[in-house]
Amino acid sequence: MFFHLNVPRLPLQTTQGQDVGIIGIIVFNVVLAYVGARCIYLLYFHPLSKFPGPRLAAVSNVWYAYHWLSGRWPWAVEAAIKQYGDVVRIAPNELAFGHPRAAADIYSSHDKSLETFVKTDIHDFAKDNDGGLIWQQDPLRHRQIAKQVAPAFSQKAIRETDPVIHHYVDLFVNRMKEIGDTQSGISLSNWTQWLAMDIAADMAYSHRVDCMKEAKNSAYLNAVLSFNKFATMTQVLRRFPWLGFLRFAVFPVSLVGMLMQLRKASLKEMHRRLSLQGATEHADYFDQLAPAVGHAGDNPDEILHLSKISTQLMFAGYLPPSDWYYGTFFHLLHNREALETLTQEIRAAFTNYEEITPSAAQQLPYLNVCMKEALRLFPTSAVINGMPVYSPGTVVDGNYIPRSTTCQFSGFSVARNPTYFRDPLLYRPQRWLPADHSLYDKRYSGDQLDAYMPFSQGPRMCSGKEVAWWQARLVLTKVLWSLDMEMIPGQRVDLEKNLKGWGYWVKPELKVRFMAVERGRGREQA
Repeated sequence: MFFHLNVPRLPLQTTQGQDVGIIGIIVFNVVLAYVGARCIYLLYFHPLSKFPGPRLAAVSNVWYAYHWLSGRWPWAVEAAIKQYGDVVRIAPNELAFGHPRAAADIYSSHDKSLETFVKTDIHDFAKDNDGGLIWQQDPLRHRQIAKQVAPAFSQKAIRETDPVIHHYVDLFVNRMKEIGDTQSGISLSNWTQWLAMDIAADMAYSHRVDCMKEAKNSAYLNAVLSFNKFATMTQVLRRFPWLGFLRFAVFPVSLVGMLMQLRKASLKEMHRRLSLQGATEHADYFDQLAPAVGHAGDNPDEILHLSKISTQLMFAGYLPPSDWYYGTFFHLLHNREALETLTQEIRAAFTNYEEITPSAAQQLPYLNVCMKEALRLFPTSAVINGMPVYSPGTVVDGNYIPRSTTCQFSGFSVARNPTYFRDPLLYRPQRWLPADHSLYDKRYSGDQLDAYMPFSQGPRMCSGKEVAWWQARLVLTKVLWSLDMEMIPGQRVDLEKNLKGWGYWVKPELKVRFMAVERGRGREQA
């Protein structure tokens, strides 16, 4: 009985197992055939198949993801351009360009001040279709907002901010006199961030965060620094929609809470700023949004929109300057001759501290070229390869680029290319000097100086370019007039090896000693 009961079941089980195995083989073969066919299409028949580049990048976004997540994306694109030429395929539907002509073709192309290469969503982390100013993809909406805030960056408006900038630069100088001359020194990364953050918050909407006073990060700055890798992970995972859930695995719960608190704090700050219309100590960027305020108090969406713009202006006023200050100090500290030459120029130009102003500092030729050279070697954004945009179907650097292809210009590569700059990895401020300057070096006469455009160009060019120069000149001049600086001995910091970039740079630690210059009574005080 037992034998007869079990015999019929054996063939049934075997058949089911065979069916499952056959189905698995079929599925596997179908997937394999699809992958193979897709690879063949992408390599040989895709509209971008004629452009060279890494094979893996042509058939998958894995190459793109790996180098972004490693923090070495700019170097990866630079290496690809060196290997394959000025037009490189860096993803199945994306190209990077390494010739200055491409920058003009991509970013200066516009119709009635509306860019024809539309910005991608690389920086867009909004969930409400409101990109503010910086994240805004819609060219028309971006132009409207940019036009609205443009008066904040006029020469008149810039000069009116002088008292604010002086206040924070003086605070930095005095803090260095108090704590900078110690055996362990101070963290250059921290203090340049705190200086930039204090200025940016006050300039954006008259908000004092007191980073330098407290010698610690503000809540906003902590959130920004924590958001760096997550922003990159989110950007990369957009290319792998089926892996989108992974962003939560690398997004700490504590950071979620921090960002929620930050959003509430930003809205609270916005209500505070709205209540101060016409009653602030000084003009700020928010004043330019006043015409848009109107009945904003009755419109939560409008308040959120204004809060987003103001926060973005604060971010833009903090991050690039903090990188610029760090990069300039870093390279001067590693190039003693340049530091001594610049210090001599500054101290010879002013007999007392009160004479130093941004407009006076603007007249110092060696100061300006030191800052330019630092900006070339240490660009103020980890995405200096260029803002990714979509081609409208047109010619870039002599090549027809199909519609909807993602394009970006690698300014990072151009700045380090010996075709355009002799000794490209060396800090040589003299390359920017005019031929009639005593320090001009004719060895650099062949440099194509206009090949590098750190503030971009066209409708999306940095609106705060002049503000950044105005501030940075004052910072460098007041600091080097008042203080001597030196690295703490025993440190080995190599930007080529130690610098990482995700959404923005993670700068290596550098300990620096600042020492007050002894002068006649009253002249050394800031």
